[in-house]
Amino acid sequence: MAPAEWRVVTAMTFVDLLSALYLDHDVAALDRLYLHRAIRRQQGGRLFGRSAIRQAILSDLARFEGWDVTIHAGTDTFVDLEWLSPDGVRVRRHHWAWYENDRIAADVVITQGKAETPLSTHHGLLGELDSGRGQIGPGPLSGFSETSCQLHTLWNGRSLASLKQLYHDGLVWQGPEDRGGLRDLKAWWLKQFLTYPQSHIIFEREVAFGGHIALLWQWGRIDGQGVRTRVTGSSLLNSVDGRIAVETLLTDEG
Repeated sequence: MAPAEWRVVTAMTFVDLLSALYLDHDVAALDRLYLHRAIRRQQGGRLFGRSAIRQAILSDLARFEGWDVTIHAGTDTFVDLEWLSPDGVRVRRHHWAWYENDRIAADVVITQGKAETPLSTHHGLLGELDSGRGQIGPGPLSGFSETSCQLHTLWNGRSLASLKQLYHDGLVWQGPEDRGGLRDLKAWWLKQFLTYPQSHIIFEREVAFGGHIALLWQWGRIDGQGVRTRVTGSSLLNSVDGRIAVETLLTDEG
């Protein structure tokens, strides 16, 4: 068992850590919560080890030097933060964490906007994407909230007609490329459905906290030329009167 003084030193939350890293520029804080063998999924690739993750954080600090940082929401496993440049440019990011013995063993980082230096792809696709014909079979979504189940059905069923049932009329939406309202959300998904005739979204994780629902998902797809890609996505939802009123949707491809 670890000494009591060690437990005190490492007793910091995920929000505390990201605050220390990006508000205080205290990169040494990483050692207090991350295992040395931690693995990060980011920009369609992987970073192996705490040292590699530290280098990515240093790159962030250089890239966003002089920008304001705001943490919008967070738990021990999910944090939503945003950078704002002096000239008004915004970059949103979602962090997800997995723990072993109270320390982070793996994380996923999804940042709005194109990566300056994309990492190598690590997740290839196998089998067919059509539900019930190949690797991904049909079946009800279990272990997720009713809102998430409805989203899962909407996205995979391409049921744009049900958007108004699930989303509030005054929706505030931020997507990978644009922001706006319900019309902009519908236009973005319609573009994806037309670009990728075959696609399937798998929900990986859900965190509910303080009126929010955070979703981590994998999106396998095939475009009209038969090119297969797979991206990781993250959504932060806030509902009012049973319908989604605010949504931030990010993907690791920008």
